[in-house]
Parts: sequence; C-alpha cells; structure tokens
Amino acid sequence: MTMDKEKLPLDKIFLGNCLNVLKELPDGCVDLVVSSPPYNLGKEYEAKQALDNYLREQTIVLKECSRILKQTGALFWQIGAFSDRGMLIPLDIRFFPIIESCGLIPRNRIIWARQHGLHAQNKFSCRHETILWFTKSKDYTFNLDEIRVPQKYQNKKHYRGDRKGQLSCNPKGKNPGDIWLFRNVKHNHEEQTIHPCQFPEDLIARIILATTYKNEVVFDPYMGAGTVAVVARDWERHFIGAEMDPTYHQIAMRRLSGEPDENGCFPNFKTLRNYVERTGEPIDKFRFDVQIGKRPSERSKAKIYPEEYHLQEMEERLYYEEAAFAADLRGEERPVDSTLNGKGKKTPEKTQVARSADGPKNQQLELDL
Repeated sequence: MTMDKEKLPLDKIFLGNCLNVLKELPDGCVDLVVSSPPYNLGKEYEAKQALDNYLREQTIVLKECSRILKQTGALFWQIGAFSDRGMLIPLDIRFFPIIESCGLIPRNRIIWARQHGLHAQNKFSCRHETILWFTKSKDYTFNLDEIRVPQKYQNKKHYRGDRKGQLSCNPKGKNPGDIWLFRNVKHNHEEQTIHPCQFPEDLIARIILATTYKNEVVFDPYMGAGTVAVVARDWERHFIGAEMDPTYHQIAMRRLSGEPDENGCFPNFKTLRNYVERTGEPIDKFRFDVQIGKRPSERSKAKIYPEEYHLQEMEERLYYEEAAFAADLRGEERPVDSTLNGKGKKTPEKTQVARSADGPKNQQLELDL
C-alpha cells in the first residue's frame, strides 16, 4: 500500500537515527535510495564496531530501504573496505548477499576510482571504492540519454555501405560505463565542508538523473553534509533523509538554505559563490567554514574540471607508471613524466634518476601522452 506524496515528509532531513524515520514511511513510497553508510575505517566520525555487528545493523536498515522502494525503484549503496590488523575486507563482498536477501536485483558494480589516498606499506594502496546498484524489479528506470558522455571518436563515420558518410556512433554520446572518476571532495574542492567524507555533487547527479524523473522522491538514510538533498533539490526531485550527528545535520541545512549564518559564513565555497552570484554582493564580505586564504575567489577565476578531465588524467598517469615499470624490467631508459615537477612547471629535457640504490643511473626520455 502506498501513501499520497502529499502525506510524505518531503524535503526534510531529520536529526536522529534513520531507522526511526524508515519505520514511519509506508511501503513503496520512494523512487531511489542512495547513500554511503558509515563503515569501520577508523574515521573520526565513526565508532569502531565489530564487523559482524555492523553488518547485522546494516541488514536491518537495508531491509527497510527495500520495503519503502517502489517497484520501479533503485538502491545505490557506496562502500569501501574494512581494515583490521593489516587485513583488508572489501565491504561490497559482504554487502552483496545482504542486499540480494532483501529481494533486490543486482544491476551494476560501479568502481569509483581516485588517484590519491593513503600510501600502503605492506599491500597495494587502495585507489577505489565501490557503488552497488540494485533494483526492486525488472521494470526499473534507467534514463541513459540524461547521462551520456562524449564518444571516444565523436566524428567517426561509416566508410562503406548504405550508411557511408554517416556517423557510426550515437551523436548524443555514449554510456559512461561502470568506472567513474569524480574528483574526491577534499582540499581545493569548492564543495568541501567540515565533513571528512562526502559525495561529489556530480556523482549523485548522475545517479539521480539516470534513475528518477522530476518530482520523484530520493531517500538517503545517512545524509551527512546533505549532498543528496542538495542535488535532488537542484534537479527538481524531492528528498527525505536522516542524520544522527547534529553538526553535520546543521551543515546540510545551511547548504540547503544558501544563506550566510550570523557571522557571514557559509558551509562551503560553492554555497558562498552561489549566493554572491545570486545577490550581487561582494565576495570578500563573507567566509566559508574551511577557508584558508584571506579572501575567497570568484568562480570565474577557479579551475573546475569535469569527470572526463580526471579520467584522462588518470589514464595518462597509469600509462606512464606502466611504461616506466616496463622500462625497468627491460633495462631500458625510463620515460619522463610530463608533470615531474608538478603541473605548470617545466620538466627538464633530460633528468638523471637512480634505478636502484646501487644500480646504474639513466637519462629519462620524453613520453608523448
């Protein structure tokens, strides 16, 4: 049995345990559930729990999330890994059967990759997290045209046959695939708040646009700094959510209001810039919570890159690392990294790099990426 949309607590973030909110929601009332549950990696905002207890608690939440999903609805669950005494357990492996047991159908295992992170000493450094996508039924929403990205060969044409001279690819673009590289919201990201682990807005926008329509309802049981609510509102969807931490709940509410607090401060740089562009007030009247510099800069002076840029950058970096490793194996000269001295700094034409502590030194050659 479903409830009229007018009777739902739309466009609200409740302060408290998400289970209290879920139990008040009727069956089949939301179109999308998307969240990143707190998991046991020792981040300052999470309490250490035994993994088994944690998974039992998550099972209860996921069963409730499945219950409130419409038959055409979807669930996106973003998770990382559990680390314990040098052992690393990818949590998506543990979550997959739990979500299946809730009666949901798996659609994709999305890899959210990033170039940077902690450097491991005794295992390979972790450079991705996982987003599991499940649907309530076989009759689900997927709006591919809303999320297409540029084709690799945008002007490629048929060279023979009845379609000779016509584009051989969809002119609207291609499917973005299941490897995503949205930049992590850290230092110098205009969306950064005091929350240590938040979604990039563009990542959430891709999910919302792909799996919902205007005026449909998005639910986030772990709202954090409010990114899901902000993106849902911006794309004319409704949201419902919960957040236990009063500080993060307040951050989310400030982002939604778009107004400065009593001290002329905003929760992040993006909210400040949006306010200045909307009102015409001078930007140097205000500050934002994680500001370091003396004066905020206008958006027109900022470098904000799309996902395609970061995908290309990572591809070039991985290609360079593999080429350098292959050169080492074969006793050949290493190629020169075009960003050896950092971006915007000229790389010397020839650079001496030690191959090992007691091995020969080799000149590096420029690699055209």
